[in-house]
Amino acid sequence: MEIEDSPPFEPGELFPANDPLAGVCAAETGPEIAAALELPPAPNVIREVEQFIRRFVIFPEHAYLPLAAWIAATYVADVFHVFPYIALVSPVKGCGKTRVLEICNVLCAKAIQVTLPSAAALFRMMGDSPTLLLDEVEALKAKTMSDVSQAILAILNSGYKKGATVPRCEPPQNQVKHFPVYSPKAFAAIGRLPDTLADRSVCITMQRKTNTQKIERFSERRTPIEAEPIRILLAEWAQSQRDTVGAAYENMGDLEFLKDRDAEVWMPLFAVCAVAAPDRVAELKENALALAKTKAADDVEDSFTLKLLADVRSVWPGGAVHVLTVSLLESLKAIPDSPWGDTGHELTPRRLAQMLRPFGPEPRQVRVTTGTGKGYQWPDFAQAFSRYLPALDVKSETSETTRINARENTDSGNETES
Repeated sequence: MEIEDSPPFEPGELFPANDPLAGVCAAETGPEIAAALELPPAPNVIREVEQFIRRFVIFPEHAYLPLAAWIAATYVADVFHVFPYIALVSPVKGCGKTRVLEICNVLCAKAIQVTLPSAAALFRMMGDSPTLLLDEVEALKAKTMSDVSQAILAILNSGYKKGATVPRCEPPQNQVKHFPVYSPKAFAAIGRLPDTLADRSVCITMQRKTNTQKIERFSERRTPIEAEPIRILLAEWAQSQRDTVGAAYENMGDLEFLKDRDAEVWMPLFAVCAVAAPDRVAELKENALALAKTKAADDVEDSFTLKLLADVRSVWPGGAVHVLTVSLLESLKAIPDSPWGDTGHELTPRRLAQMLRPFGPEPRQVRVTTGTGKGYQWPDFAQAFSRYLPALDVKSETSETTRINARENTDSGNETES
């Protein structure tokens, strides 16, 4: 039986020409050969996992594919240099975070679901690189953490990177033993995670389902039995595709659309998706951008000084090059529910200058239409906004910059004529 040639698989901009996935003909891959030989097609592992998740969990739409890829990645975690954490956060209880951990518990490789173990138990559990599922992690963000919580957080901070260990003296000779702490991990927390953990995580913000949203009931007895065929499918896929995933990961180009550590922690998910669901790499890119944008906005909200910088950007008069300090303070205090006029946080010209100085802007003599006085200039803030805040919509940001530049040129011309 002849097999018709099909267009070559193109893995896209994330994978260079020397990637082992590039140039592979579709006719040479398993599903196409199976179809040509009239054999049942191989199951799609990512789709099977995603459909199982959808049965029990209400997620933001852009979170299903990343979590499905993450679950598949736990079966080949040894081929990556770093492994992203999954952070499930919600404003209140009852949003389904623990249910997601239960789903992961029945699907992930060597899963262990616990609630904040001791530091000693934690690093001893990770000797076999299990998928560690931790609930109630908000305790690690308390204002005054115990020594135990600090030790747990230190272990988790290092455990996303392959080769990370915790040295401990073991009795009776008190010899130093290095315990490996690298493994896949997922966390559930009310509120926000500690910044260091969020930085290493794919963060998913969950909400309570509405009355119109229907999902199946999770059964402690029945659901693990229903998940067993998918676990077997994932294990078989990992056994046959481990080397291919590793090669895709090693040869992958930089995820330039993501920043810094986000790019690093998302790479394993893109490697898995490129092998298990190559037609969905572009979709995963959209998902990554959406989740990274939400996490960046949460980071800004969580930092008091960054919140001030974001609020300055939101109240800056459109097209203005200069703003008087007194006008800026009035605008900041007028923001609904803002802390800038509250006792203890009230902004004064001096305190405003102190909080903004680390970002670069400093008060100086400026001229506006109503006169001259101490104030701030837009160019001083432009760099700070670019460095520390999530980007605005590209079109609106470009038009705003153009309008301000035009206004600045006009002002300069007026000053020259004067």
